[in-house]
Amino acid sequence: MKKILFWIDNTYVNFFLAKKIQDSLSAESLHAIYEISDKPTSYFRNQKFVNFQSSYFYFDEFNDLKSEPDMEYLQSKENEYKINFMKLLLTDRHLYNFNDFYNFSEKEVLRILEIEIKFYESILKNIKPDYVILTHVFLRNRYLFYLICKHHGIQILIPIPIRLANRCIISDDYNNFGYNQSENKNISEDLELEKIREKFDLKNTTKDISNRFLQSKKDLIKASSNFLLSPNSNVKSNYTHFGRNKINILQNYLIDNIRTRIRKNFIDKNFDKEIPQNLKFIYFPLHVEQEHTLLIYAPFYTNQLEFLKNVSKSLPINYKLIVKEHPGMYTRSWHSISFYKEIMKLPNTILFHPDSDSNELLKKCDLTISIRGSTSFEAGYYNKPAIECVPTDYGFLPHIFKLENIDELTDLIRKSLNQSFDNSEFVKYLNFLEKNSFEYEPDGLAQDVSDFFSYGGYLVNVEISQQKIDDFYKQINSKIDLLSEQIIKKI
Repeated sequence: MKKILFWIDNTYVNFFLAKKIQDSLSAESLHAIYEISDKPTSYFRNQKFVNFQSSYFYFDEFNDLKSEPDMEYLQSKENEYKINFMKLLLTDRHLYNFNDFYNFSEKEVLRILEIEIKFYESILKNIKPDYVILTHVFLRNRYLFYLICKHHGIQILIPIPIRLANRCIISDDYNNFGYNQSENKNISEDLELEKIREKFDLKNTTKDISNRFLQSKKDLIKASSNFLLSPNSNVKSNYTHFGRNKINILQNYLIDNIRTRIRKNFIDKNFDKEIPQNLKFIYFPLHVEQEHTLLIYAPFYTNQLEFLKNVSKSLPINYKLIVKEHPGMYTRSWHSISFYKEIMKLPNTILFHPDSDSNELLKKCDLTISIRGSTSFEAGYYNKPAIECVPTDYGFLPHIFKLENIDELTDLIRKSLNQSFDNSEFVKYLNFLEKNSFEYEPDGLAQDVSDFFSYGGYLVNVEISQQKIDDFYKQINSKIDLLSEQIIKKI
């Protein structure tokens, strides 16, 4: 009998997946870790929908953050797992830098880490799982669990979105999907790039989700009413919500709403949309900040402004740098106006509006530079070189150049601009991705969950019932079918 451990977060996707796998593989032993808000917890503690042999609740563990952390234990675990704990902790959006509501002390942060490790180790020792099924790893605490499981050789199954819209691969490695250049040398190169780019354009999917995320005024009113008229239990039980009393939350929301409007007005008035004729330029798309792309996978490049200044210094004299704001940055209230003004001070740099056409920028640029983003991959559609700063699954492609040291940036830019290459390997990799992936969009399904249970994402700490679970399971049955089929193949 195989033992399967599911990590269940506020999207509840893995809860529904566990139900589907239970019905398909009735002999397996299923277990759960819940990382969910306070009010839904009462349902999951008592539910009979999925027959879990054991269930653990992440936020139950953190009721003693005032004790001194055991530094000898943490040091021994850092050596055992070969994980730089401070690199993880300092990029946590709740513990440092991005928390507007609570300032964690160093003692509290280290105590959280100690409790987490002991919690994870206890679960793995008790269950000894054959498989761990995770949703997309984008938060520090889940990433730590992922690394510990990897260390113990436990098979991890994650539906990872690839660079083709609405498609995923089940893997345990974000930087290696199993493509082997020598083994795949006979893959067909017969592929019309423009057609597949249009078919799998990530921008259409991103735009669809953006148009749904925190956009409904009706959901906002309902969520606000629920929040104001019910106890705010999360503030005591969930350390990520420390300091979030009702007054602070409302005050922060109102200030942030005004700030967002002011920043957007500045963007609309000052950012360009049209590329000047005959302009020689290098293209740099900004990343959304407070997101896993930088925090987890590029922790030494979280200061985009500083990196941009280095890029600006490294450009050939006859080139401009076009910097495009990410359209999804509205979810983080845009960057500060001072951030934009610092970029505008750079004499060879032009700021482009988030609504400007990124495909047109890719077509007309001579090179694209990003820290870690899909734009570098998409440069292959247009046979353009790209520079990236951290490992990616497509880093082996001939149009990709990896920046190893910031001192080498000037030379690498010149080398990239003068390099010629064909796109046959890119075409082979596209064929490989399409052949080895399946149709599934995790962010879209997560938004479906938010729309149904959480007022479009405005309020996740809400009570749920078996009736709502049954109704939603019927609604997403076909999507979960697709996912479970792929997971079962791996199992």
